[in-house]
Amino acid sequence: MNRLGSWIVPWLFLLCTACSATPGGLGGYKIAFVPSISGQHGIFVMNSDTSNWKILIPDANAQLRFASWSPDGKKIVFFTVRAQDADILKKYRMPYEYLLYVMDAAGSNQKRLVDFPIIDFAWAPDSRRLFLISAHEGSDRDSSEVLSARINPLASIYVFDPQTGDTTRLTGSGRNCAASWSPDGTHLAVSFGDAENGGIYVMSADGQHSDRLTDGSTTVDTRPIWSPDGKSVAYVAYPKGETSAGDGGVFVISADGTGKKRVTEEDVYYVRWSLDSTMLLLQAVNGVRLIDRDGKKQVNLSAGLRNTKNSIFTPDGKGVMFCSNEQGAWNIYSVGLDGKGQKLLTGRTNSDNFCMSPLLAR
Repeated sequence: MNRLGSWIVPWLFLLCTACSATPGGLGGYKIAFVPSISGQHGIFVMNSDTSNWKILIPDANAQLRFASWSPDGKKIVFFTVRAQDADILKKYRMPYEYLLYVMDAAGSNQKRLVDFPIIDFAWAPDSRRLFLISAHEGSDRDSSEVLSARINPLASIYVFDPQTGDTTRLTGSGRNCAASWSPDGTHLAVSFGDAENGGIYVMSADGQHSDRLTDGSTTVDTRPIWSPDGKSVAYVAYPKGETSAGDGGVFVISADGTGKKRVTEEDVYYVRWSLDSTMLLLQAVNGVRLIDRDGKKQVNLSAGLRNTKNSIFTPDGKGVMFCSNEQGAWNIYSVGLDGKGQKLLTGRTNSDNFCMSPLLAR
């Protein structure tokens, strides 16, 4: 597997897939998580202060992603495999792809959304659509290289309406696809993650319009993320070869394609924007950090912890949640934006797979 794939496959597999001590209940938020301890199977939920810890659904195969909880707080989408999925699994045998289910936030009305496996997904801001990334139509999905996980299959990005079942396939395909909704839900920033198609694109959600944001001439530009104010897109760039080894890092570019700027040269898995669009959260090999968009101010959020992953801002924007195996097993931690107040949240269990609800009404 190539260098880019070696970073992306573990990221997709582990990512589910956040906190100053905001109280649970009114004005707080909820954390859904999948325990990794023997005897605890399913999706559990607790308040952001770790109170009211309970099971939502028993399901030994359930997995969450950061984008699982809908922005309106009413639905949770999750990966799983169930007995009724046997025929689909026989037809589609690609590794790292899973069947997608949805349920009410209380755990009721569970159903499978589509009849093909999914690599990744995210709700639109209006909670009416999702983008789906899947290789079920890929021309090489049954090749020996794909089935043995030596390479990722050719995948595409789709816009899906859960109410009607309507699906729109966006133009393009690649082996390391990624996407991010614009804050108004009208466009997506997408990447295909291939050396041959290494740029970032902005596409209308109806699939009718596409503009190239970066050329990807010396780098493979991937994992774009739209800023909450809608003005910028951040992304990770990997060098295509030894001659461009110094061209990688984290970049920010205006949504109209102007003002491209490198924030840091460091290799990172992915980035996330702060709610005010002034800071970036970096999930790097050696830890979790905040950095301003000029690359000058940095805050170490994982001091004293090793092997961190799955970092994300809390819904209130006042903290960050991430996972570490500092105590042997993987657990979920929270920390303030100043790097202080580090707290272990999953002391009653172990987990590295979680998502968060939007803020609850005050």
